[in-house]
Amino acid sequence: MANQRRVPLSTRLKRKNQNQQGKKRQTSRVAQKDGVRQKKQRLQKHKTDRKPYLATVQKNWKGFAFLVFNQKEREDLFVPPAKASQFFHGDRVSVEFDDTGRMTKFKLIEHRFKEIIGKYVKSALSGWVIYEKKSVREEIFVPKVIRPVQEGDWVRARLEFHSKGPFFVTAEILQVYGKDLLPSVDLSLVATEFNLMEDHSKAAVEEAQQLGSCVSSVAQPPLRDLTQIAFVTIDGENARDFDDAVFVEKKKSGYCLWVAIAHVSAYVTPRSPLDLDARERGTSVYFPEKAFHMLPSALSEGLCSLKPHEPRLSLVARMEWDQQGKRTSTELMEGLIVSQRRLTYSELDLEWRNKKEDSHWEYFPHFELYQRLRKKRMERGSIDFELPEAEVEVKGSGEVVSIRNRARLPTHRLIEEFMIAANEAVTEWMMERNWPFIYRIHEEPSVRSLEKFQALAATVGVEVSFKKGVSPKIFSDLVKRLEGHPAQFLLNQSLLRSMKQAIYSSVHGIHYGLASGAYTHFTSPIRRYPDLIVHRLIRMALQFEAQGKKLSEGLRSKLEKDLAEVCAHCSYRERLAAEAEREMIKIKQVRLMSQHVGEDFQAKVVGMISAGIFVQLEDPFVEGMIQLETITGDFYEFHEERMIFRGRRTKQVVRIGDSLCVRLVRTDLEKRQIDFIWLRKSV
Repeated sequence: MANQRRVPLSTRLKRKNQNQQGKKRQTSRVAQKDGVRQKKQRLQKHKTDRKPYLATVQKNWKGFAFLVFNQKEREDLFVPPAKASQFFHGDRVSVEFDDTGRMTKFKLIEHRFKEIIGKYVKSALSGWVIYEKKSVREEIFVPKVIRPVQEGDWVRARLEFHSKGPFFVTAEILQVYGKDLLPSVDLSLVATEFNLMEDHSKAAVEEAQQLGSCVSSVAQPPLRDLTQIAFVTIDGENARDFDDAVFVEKKKSGYCLWVAIAHVSAYVTPRSPLDLDARERGTSVYFPEKAFHMLPSALSEGLCSLKPHEPRLSLVARMEWDQQGKRTSTELMEGLIVSQRRLTYSELDLEWRNKKEDSHWEYFPHFELYQRLRKKRMERGSIDFELPEAEVEVKGSGEVVSIRNRARLPTHRLIEEFMIAANEAVTEWMMERNWPFIYRIHEEPSVRSLEKFQALAATVGVEVSFKKGVSPKIFSDLVKRLEGHPAQFLLNQSLLRSMKQAIYSSVHGIHYGLASGAYTHFTSPIRRYPDLIVHRLIRMALQFEAQGKKLSEGLRSKLEKDLAEVCAHCSYRERLAAEAEREMIKIKQVRLMSQHVGEDFQAKVVGMISAGIFVQLEDPFVEGMIQLETITGDFYEFHEERMIFRGRRTKQVVRIGDSLCVRLVRTDLEKRQIDFIWLRKSV
């Protein structure tokens, strides 16, 4: 802590001229002139950057709201209750600022909610639907009740927004669930909350079915016959769509890595019903019960899925590597492949453990190259978070069978490494040709977020220094240093939150987390719309090269404009999908634990705030909270600077990583909350 006070993080990261501003600025004429000059610079910046900013409205039950901007250079903006009342939670808005940085325009782009699931409350006139979640509460008037409904019933309602009249929004009840929400409603609950679409448009389904089940001749020359290459797919046990296949060939000079990706762009053409449907969704969303696919099943599980022993059109990256794991060449091509085998992660992992000493094993070169690529990536500073992931098993009705901590096997990492390598190689290939492109960028964390992380790390005895800057290598080394530390989970989560969110961009930028200077998403066009656009651009570049044509400035300008719009939309849809998947996990955790109220468990302390202690169970793999007011036998005080709770009388201390015996006392589906009480410390 002494070192932090002596050399604060902010003084290490801010520019020298900013650090020199101090008391003299208020007393000297020179400093006053300097202040005027800086003000002019700020005004000039606003004048040259007067673009609309996209933001999401996050409302609070007290009436006010915050605008959370997509562009991370802008901090969240407070919206007073009078203005916030004109918008619904989750609305997307466009905001403009004047030359001084003051907000001048605040315009609705779209409502996130079209339907909601909430509780019905009667009133003298008619009734209200209450949508409540954490700090958010919306009350929507129901002008006319056309279905039998009782006080406190859960209902699904369609929202209608109005520009005039006494109510900004009203509701029409579509379905009545009764006093309890059954697990079969979970999909509808999350889908309405995040505006997700399960069913595809009729036109898109018909177009997909018309394509048939056999490979057609839609791919344009030059199409390579790659059916003799021993491609293999490696996926999870329950995977139904296979969009990547790999093969590694050992050579005297090193290795040749083939990555074949389902050629979705050969079938989904621009502005077709399939394309419009996929663009609106932006991404597939995966829930324990089922997936909301970006493409109809006739494509995602049929014609575009790289099933074993069936010919499939693919966009293929062929990359050569030397013995040290340095890429020496990249070739992209449209090809016809046949996957020779469908492997699962666990199946290949078992083979690897039994045959890792056998250099003649057919997949031995795959693991050799994987280890070299991973070593090279770690050396450059790529950050490899080991964050636990819940694996939820459910019945067809949505009832939870189990929730486990998903194992991360070397075979998972192998495929991740090959996909990262292909994404980087493809990006560099397109950049060399100066083509408009979609990049996956991840900016470096802000000074303020790093200060918060450094302070938190210090409370659990982990010293973090940013004296040498904020390169990814510093964080990569830190993640390795945290392995086995009692606060590993807390600090990894906090470090991840301190970083900015990765987004799609039509302007080149770095991927900080991967320590990559050139990155895209090329490997999953079945489930991600940006990958589909990347394939179209590559296909166009290949065709232009084959014909000896050059990209005109008019077409370049049009492509760049279209790509900017696609990137903004897909980044937004990706965030919604990720939030929806996390929310479903919480719901399933509450569902499972509601069957065990009153039972005792062994838990590990993974976090704490002044209001209480966060604990995690290993089996089932769920997280809950011990509220401070429920702790008996002593008065416990939270010492934030040391991240501990200490008993005032007994002096007993609770730290991150401690094992506790806890009892489950309450679950709340509406708030997605699990509450424990602390019984005793485990030995």
